[in-house]
Amino acid sequence: MSFDGLFTRAIVHELKEKLLNGRITKIHQPFKNELLLKIRANRKNYQLLLSAHPQYARAQLTNLTFENPMQPPQFCMVLRKYIENSMLVDIIQVDNDRIIEFVFTGRDELGDEQYYHLIVEIMGRHSNILLVNKTENKLYEAIRHIPPSLNSYRTLLPGAEYRPAPKQENINPFEFSGDLAISAETTKEKIQAVQSQFQGFGRDSAKELVYQIDK
Repeated sequence: MSFDGLFTRAIVHELKEKLLNGRITKIHQPFKNELLLKIRANRKNYQLLLSAHPQYARAQLTNLTFENPMQPPQFCMVLRKYIENSMLVDIIQVDNDRIIEFVFTGRDELGDEQYYHLIVEIMGRHSNILLVNKTENKLYEAIRHIPPSLNSYRTLLPGAEYRPAPKQENINPFEFSGDLAISAETTKEKIQAVQSQFQGFGRDSAKELVYQIDK
């Protein structure tokens, strides 16, 4: 099954059940595009792997052990500064897209409570992980830097104004309340129609929906 919006929804549901209100005890970045958060929740220890790999971007729990670099990368050090020892208070999927926001609460240098959003964007070669303060609308750091010369719409550099990823114009299937009408004849055309109308349907999910409608 492809890692589409429906799969993302299931992942978010599982992670909320296990990790919500947990505390981050350790943060590591074993690879260039992958992050490992160790979280203590419900009297258990979990390892949350977040990846912005161009081909294998994902969010998952893992029991594997990883060898960490002697010198932590810049992104890892920034995360340690802002969210290590903080509490995970929410996990949000943006619409039915492959974007997951992990919301942490912690204290800044002045001791004031702040909310930090660790945003995982699972977008193929455009995948990224961002640390954002939405109150200040500020991007603190990104695991992959994107300068204005590469993306005029959205600069992903430390200190930049935060702009969300472009919103899909397709219908969120979990907010759809009308009658589903697919004006297509062949199965292939029906699958394409589902994918073109609704957010988050990979080919496998669209194929299954068409099968359920037609049977």
